[in-house]
Amino acid sequence: MRFSISLFIITIILFSCQKGEPYADVEVIGHAGMGLDMSNSIYHNNALESVELALSISGSNGVEIDVQQDKNGILWLFHDENLDKSTTATGCIADKSTTELENVRYKSLHKEQLIKLSELNFDNFQSKNLFLDLRFYQSCSKSYADGLKFKNALLDLQLQTIDKLYLIIPSITYLPVFEADFKVLYANDIFEDCFSVLNQDSLVKGIVIRNQNINGSQVETLKSMDKRVYVFEMRSPKGIKSALKKYPTGIISDDLRAAIIQRRK
Repeated sequence: MRFSISLFIITIILFSCQKGEPYADVEVIGHAGMGLDMSNSIYHNNALESVELALSISGSNGVEIDVQQDKNGILWLFHDENLDKSTTATGCIADKSTTELENVRYKSLHKEQLIKLSELNFDNFQSKNLFLDLRFYQSCSKSYADGLKFKNALLDLQLQTIDKLYLIIPSITYLPVFEADFKVLYANDIFEDCFSVLNQDSLVKGIVIRNQNINGSQVETLKSMDKRVYVFEMRSPKGIKSALKKYPTGIISDDLRAAIIQRRK
């Protein structure tokens, strides 16, 4: 009798937990820290303050940040193709020296400083995911970064030792450069292309794709292949919920707080 009662209580507790957070297995990742071009992000995207705030919020599973390389080979957190719109500098990261970039600040409310990837506290990622979206295109020179040089800069920081580190690679040309040393995710807006790459290259761990370009059945197909699926570009609660209903591995959200709330509903 006691066993039956105990079993009943445990069942009720488990059911209540599942009902309270139906998407508990879906990771919620902050896009460029607290979000990209969101008024309630408080801090500018990819700023150190934005990343640290995103990591401190209960329910956050990690952050995605954008990484570019300067002409001295140093890696910086920055999203846009050029510096003009959002910072006190002009031109492109790839054409600037490390010294020049050390004095650059965002034109935001808090005037945050542009930061090097090395300035992150990597101890914060012992239990959190870190996604590095590698930006290879250099718009000022209309050229592409040297993949091997990029990889060596990452290796110099010993980032390969971070267990939950994933590199987001937007081109199949670069996949072979990184996949032997890092866990890589292929970024593409066409599901069929993603599926083809995953079928042909077993070292690629999964994909990153816009929410509108993949459906729940396709997500399930990739997960059945033991691949990770991350979706992005959802800003409203409705968009976040639509992404959660597909049960991807995770969502990369521009509104981190809203995504954590929606995951619990």
